[in-house]
Amino acid sequence: MFLKAADLAASTASHYRAEAVVGEYLPAAVAPQLMWSLEASGWIVNAFEAVRGREPDLRPGSADLSPVLDVVGALERELTPCPVPAVGPVGEPLSLLVGHWDRLAAAPEGPDAWAAARRTQLTELDAPDRLVKAALGDTLVHCDLRADNMLADTATGRVRVLDWSWAARGAAWVDAAFLVPQLITAGHSPAGAEAEPGARVTAWRAADPEAVNLFAVAITGYWAWHHAHGPGGALGAYRGLAAESGRQWIDYRLT
Repeated sequence: MFLKAADLAASTASHYRAEAVVGEYLPAAVAPQLMWSLEASGWIVNAFEAVRGREPDLRPGSADLSPVLDVVGALERELTPCPVPAVGPVGEPLSLLVGHWDRLAAAPEGPDAWAAARRTQLTELDAPDRLVKAALGDTLVHCDLRADNMLADTATGRVRVLDWSWAARGAAWVDAAFLVPQLITAGHSPAGAEAEPGARVTAWRAADPEAVNLFAVAITGYWAWHHAHGPGGALGAYRGLAAESGRQWIDYRLT
């Protein structure tokens, strides 16, 4: 088995508790199985099925790309309707993404040239109420879909999704939207990145273009703010790359 443990006084404890709530309902088609969870002696411990694997490669032409897209399609099929009674609405995690373009504009250094040129569009589309409404649905969505939250089985190549601490009830297109900028970062064009999930995720093909615009603006603002004002290091570098991918995505969608 694979064990994850945290001191109950640590910030990660709430994430592990959320994983335990959701893990009970996740089918083997999409995630390693949660075997048990306990809280004792000031610790929370989650025990999962052990899967020997590695982070999948999202670059164009990678052999991992098809199994990654397969599991994204499986998320929609297997987790609709939402199987977890106690999970919260997707508006809770998505609300953390919005509002950062105004914060960047108000910062002492002001917006960069790209954000200044698109200021009117960014202000109009960085709208929490509109994004939350557009993302309503009855699918269990992961809300943090990226390569380092996936595991490609070294024996079979099959991909499963890890770390469900941000899971929520919402529209099935949301997880595909989280994946698109990750594909851009891996080297796909924005058009290609949007096309990749299309064959597997029905809800992505049917998503309202305005809803996707709202999402792209929000998540790019989140990355841009935290890259500029976060702790730096490896996480800061990732956020910088993600923000650049988000800007490419916005340019493609809003041109």
